[in-house]
Amino acid sequence: MKLEFWLDYLSPLCFKQHLELESLLKKFKFTDLEILYRSYEMLPLFDPLPTCTFFDVLSKHHVISIEEAQMMFHDIPQDLRPVKVKDAHRLSHLAKKTERAFEFNQHLFHAYFEGKLDISKHDHLIEIATEAGLPIDQVKDVLKSNRYEDAVHLNRENAIVKGIFEVPHIRIDGKIRLSGLHNEEQLLEALIMSSAKFSKTDYCEGDNCARKKTR
Repeated sequence: MKLEFWLDYLSPLCFKQHLELESLLKKFKFTDLEILYRSYEMLPLFDPLPTCTFFDVLSKHHVISIEEAQMMFHDIPQDLRPVKVKDAHRLSHLAKKTERAFEFNQHLFHAYFEGKLDISKHDHLIEIATEAGLPIDQVKDVLKSNRYEDAVHLNRENAIVKGIFEVPHIRIDGKIRLSGLHNEEQLLEALIMSSAKFSKTDYCEGDNCARKKTR
């Protein structure tokens, strides 16, 4: 089973969605679940001015007013500032390649929204990535180059082609879509629905009928 998760590190909703996913995975063991993280920058090429606030970013992404953003996201810490996340997204692709994607995203979200670390700074990214188990030499190589920049752009472009315009967004096995924030019970229900398979029987209900023909 494949769970695709489109996210941006500037999104408080994506952080909350990851917390729900973390909680679910602590309670249940899924032997066949593959989690694929997809980069989706809310504001591509974002480079905040000193006066930029989270409400500016969120109002532009969700196409709402500043006042509506302040009401929706009233629990954002006042001293947390929006930062450039391009390098964080690039490292997330290295994390996928090294099979440490879940750990990397978990550490990064917690470091930013709870630890209030500036995740645009390379020294902080190196610390987060190595704590998540990424090879430090490869982490430094990525940060010194533009590696995975195309992958970040392509993830967003492919999402838009699929009709995804906001994060968080989850797709399970290409057929069940969860747009916006969903709690762990809703995630579990969606996973169960995706894993359910129709079995042919002699019993008919509505259009679901596979009754054997009589001779």
